[in-house]
Amino acid sequence: MQNSGKSGEWQMNQERRDQIVKMAKENRVVKNRELMERFGISIETVRRDLKYLEKQGLLECVYGGAVLKDASSSGWSFEAVAAMHSVEKEAIAREAAGIVNSGETIFLEEGSTVFAMTRYLKDIAPLTVITSSLRIAMALGDVPDCTVILPGGRVVPGTLELTGFQSDENLSIFNIDKAFIGVNGITETHFTDYTAIDRRYIRRRVIENSDQAIVLADNSKFGVRATVNVASINELDMVITDDGTPECYVKKLEDAGVQVIVAKVG
Repeated sequence: MQNSGKSGEWQMNQERRDQIVKMAKENRVVKNRELMERFGISIETVRRDLKYLEKQGLLECVYGGAVLKDASSSGWSFEAVAAMHSVEKEAIAREAAGIVNSGETIFLEEGSTVFAMTRYLKDIAPLTVITSSLRIAMALGDVPDCTVILPGGRVVPGTLELTGFQSDENLSIFNIDKAFIGVNGITETHFTDYTAIDRRYIRRRVIENSDQAIVLADNSKFGVRATVNVASINELDMVITDDGTPECYVKKLEDAGVQVIVAKVG
C-alpha cells in the first residue's frame, strides 16, 4: 500500500510539473503566485517543482518564478512572441501611441509590444521615428509625413534589430522626445532583460538622450529578474502596462517616482 501511495504521489507531481512546463511554453514565464493559486500548493512545493524542472533543463529559475529555457534565444520567432499576451500588448500599444504628439521625435525599440504601436502611429503627422528595428522601419517607411531614421549597425538574425558600436555612436547625435522600450522583466528595483550586453549600451544611450524614457510591459513581465539589468526603476519616467498587473507593482513604481499608465484590456 505504501508503494502504491508513493506511486500515486509521484504521478500527481509529474502531471503538475507537465502542466507547469505547458504554461511556460505558452507564456514564456510562470510566476510563483500563479502556480500556488492554480494548483493549490505551497510556495515550498512550487520552488521544489521549479528546481526539479530546472535540473531537467526545461526551465530557468528567476526571481518570483521561472522562464522557459532559452526563451530569449533567436529560436523564438517574432510571430510566436507577438502572439503571447497579444490582447494586453495591443491595449498597451494603443495607450502608448496616444501620448505621442504630432511633430515629435520618438525612438521605437525592437520588440513585439513596441511594434504594435506602428498601427496607431500612422495618423500622427508629421513625425520623426528613430528605430533600431528593421520591421518597424518597414511598417512606417511609406507613411506620409513620417520620417524614419535607422542608426545603422549590425543586423541581429531573427530579431532584425540593429546593434553594435555604430548604432551607439549614431544615436548619440539625436535629441529624442519620447523613447519606447520593451523589457523582459521588472523587479522591485530594476528593469531587466535577457538580451546581449551591446543592446544594453544602446538603451542607455537612448535613455540619456530622451526627455521621456517609457517602458512598455504586459503583466507577465512583473516579478521576473532576467539576466541583464537595463536600468534601475527610478531612471525611467513612465511604464505603460495592462490592468492584469498586480496593484503592488504599480504602487512600487509610483513610489519610486515613475508614472504608470494602466491600459484597460477588452
